Amino acid sequence: MTREISIIKKEEAYTYDEVAFLEEKLLPLVADEGERYAAGEVLRALKKSLENQKNSAAIFFMPQNTFNIFSLIQGNNSICKITRENIEALCKVFDLAGNQASQPVYKHLQKKVQTLNEYLQQGNAVTPTVISADNFSVMEVE
Repeated sequence: MTREISIIKKEEAYTYDEVAFLEEKLLPLVADEGERYAAGEVLRALKKSLENQKNSAAIFFMPQNTFNIFSLIQGNNSICKITRENIEALCKVFDLAGNQASQPVYKHLQKKVQTLNEYLQQGNAVTPTVISADNFSVMEVE
């Protein structure tokens, strides 16, 4: 059975459906229970922040330095704290997805998670925030 999910092509932004897909399909593959719990908490917080704006907003992983400047003006609108370990845990499980990993949605999300992982591996930090978005695309998922 196939279904459609909304995606956004920007590598720094995630739709509600993309976050939900990561939680539903990839999070259960995280072997370490502590890593799975921590990554799950992050994904649930991200998803919750978009529940009432699924078609008009996305999660943006704002560089920490930029966030610090914006938060002085707009206030602290951070959703949750995200660590390199949270993203590493998700990054590792794409190899465990088996035949499903060849599906376009897996490739799309793997590229996004890998980009975020590489950014964090360089010693950078990010703060997830909600942004307005209207450039969604649709992707079929099995």
